Amino acid sequence: MAARGIYGLSGSGIDVESLVKVGMMSRQKRYDRMYQKEVEATWKKEAYAKVYDKVQAFRNNTVSNFRLSSATKPMNATSTNAGAVTATATANAGVMPHSVTVTSVASNAYLMTAPGAITRANTGAPNSIKLKDVAFSGGTMPGGMTATATALSFKISDGTGTKTITFTADEVFNKNLTLNDLVSRINNARYQNGGQSKPLNIRANYDSVSDGFSLFNSKTGDTNKIELSVDTAGLSPAASSASEGVINKLRLGQVSGGSVGPAMTYSVLGTPMSVQGTNANVTIDGRNYNNLQENNLTVNDVIYTFKQTTGGTPAQINITQDQDKLVDNVKKFVEEYNALLDELVKLYGENKYKDYGVLTKSQEEAMSKEKVEKWNEKAKSGLLFRDSYVRSLIGDLRDAVINRVGSAPGHYKTLSSIGITSSNQTGHLKLDETKLKAAIAAEPDAVKNLLSHDDADNDYSNNGVASRLANSLSSRLQTLEKLGGGSDDPRDMSTLGKLIQNYQKQMSDFKKMMDIFEQNLYKKYDAMEVAISRLSTQYNFFVAK
Repeated sequence: MAARGIYGLSGSGIDVESLVKVGMMSRQKRYDRMYQKEVEATWKKEAYAKVYDKVQAFRNNTVSNFRLSSATKPMNATSTNAGAVTATATANAGVMPHSVTVTSVASNAYLMTAPGAITRANTGAPNSIKLKDVAFSGGTMPGGMTATATALSFKISDGTGTKTITFTADEVFNKNLTLNDLVSRINNARYQNGGQSKPLNIRANYDSVSDGFSLFNSKTGDTNKIELSVDTAGLSPAASSASEGVINKLRLGQVSGGSVGPAMTYSVLGTPMSVQGTNANVTIDGRNYNNLQENNLTVNDVIYTFKQTTGGTPAQINITQDQDKLVDNVKKFVEEYNALLDELVKLYGENKYKDYGVLTKSQEEAMSKEKVEKWNEKAKSGLLFRDSYVRSLIGDLRDAVINRVGSAPGHYKTLSSIGITSSNQTGHLKLDETKLKAAIAAEPDAVKNLLSHDDADNDYSNNGVASRLANSLSSRLQTLEKLGGGSDDPRDMSTLGKLIQNYQKQMSDFKKMMDIFEQNLYKKYDAMEVAISRLSTQYNFFVAK
């Protein structure tokens, strides 16, 4: 059998390799056409994916934010005593002043080691943070106490839930657990409520620098507490006494007004050591609001935050429309709208180079990497030239900002009436700030409706500009997802994704057929070589006779 690629091995002069290549040419061309179609479909899918990402980002960020009342009717709230009370006004707040008197603020239940430091039962270890030294004289296990017995037990409550925290003698005396372990167990404590496990609102902390312990309820108001006691159930007298001793040796005093009171004393026979938060009491425009659990209150679409008492002079809260912020918001919207429109218009009209098609693999191999990149740059140009989907997107963008908004009250029912005009040629929006500010001053609600109104019946003619864009772009994105998918992943079930997968299967099947055909050609020409070799041998034999 002749060796592949060896010219004239039998003396026949037949170039088997070249003959096979010629025989494969028509099939290679068919394969190359499939490959080129697959690549072109992949490129188009990638182009659609980029459009999808840009449109989705515009809808989810720019448009969604612009639909908010805080964007289309931003309000200012200033306080004459910001140290005592501040406010935030929503879009529906009235433009007017408010008088606020804060008599008291809501506070947290708060315990902290009183001035000085924690004391220890083991006087020989005055700085130790080990529980055995804090709780037990000499830091040793009492006689009769076993390693598995409870050495310390504390019951802690936040006013809603209660949890018992225990330490065994083994943990205290052998594992040498510390005040930091007590902190950890308090902070990780959970209680059962209605079949659900919930954390306590109490946070504990030990500060090694000041040798101070603290307990803090994260919620304000008088229903939120810190209650600390000894759970005597099943405790030995020694453990009960030691647990009581720990509570007292922490020397906890109530924190109020930024200072720590004297250390409180706890007796196991008495009531729990307990402190609670306080409520806020305020007066707004002559109306009293008492026993507020939090330092926040919303009245007539104004959100008040109370920080401290106002003293003898009420704070004045002045509500005004933030004209400058609205102008800035409109500017940003116009800029991002124009950027998206420019991108789509560019893709729609991008020049298509008809002489630059998809390169075959053999063509790429014959070219440098740089030349391939330059070629493909031109080949990819115009993939979405005059694309109907892109054209629809452009139309949606332009229609939303041109058409009249029927629901807008007053005289301002089009963007042009408030100083936002559209170019007939490019569709670009242009902002006249002076005209916009005049419209805001004259009819702020009309401006808000024009920009962001959501019609109850979702009537396009009555929806504001942002709502129109949100709805139309959402619909286009759904269509695009079906057409090209929301990504450039060819494995999705979009129309182009299925087409690409189909091309890939065709190529795979056809390549197998090509391999079989090529093998048969080699067999055919190898047999011819053998036959010619035999004839040549016979001929030479007879000639020699």
